[in-house]
Amino acid sequence: MSQTQVDPSIDMIRWTFTANPDRGDEMVAYLNDLGADLVSRSDAQFWVLWDEPGSDLDEVVERLWAINGAPFEVTHETFHRLDLLVYQAEDGETESEAA
Repeated sequence: MSQTQVDPSIDMIRWTFTANPDRGDEMVAYLNDLGADLVSRSDAQFWVLWDEPGSDLDEVVERLWAINGAPFEVTHETFHRLDLLVYQAEDGETESEAA
């Protein structure tokens, strides 16, 4: 009997990159249209969080490079939700008691 190990689906990705500051607004608009959450600084550093990405990520990176006018390095991290916990106070418990 063989055991097949199945990789869990990707729940979130995080990209970090620095791009041309003159093209930042266009990149922000493009990534927002795709449903990504992002933070960008005036020096064109980007942090992109994307829950359950559905697009072809290679195509997205190539489009970002086209918007930028030149390729740049993208750090790509994937996160898999292997466990999910929610902590809640019991009914009637005050914040000071919960701490």
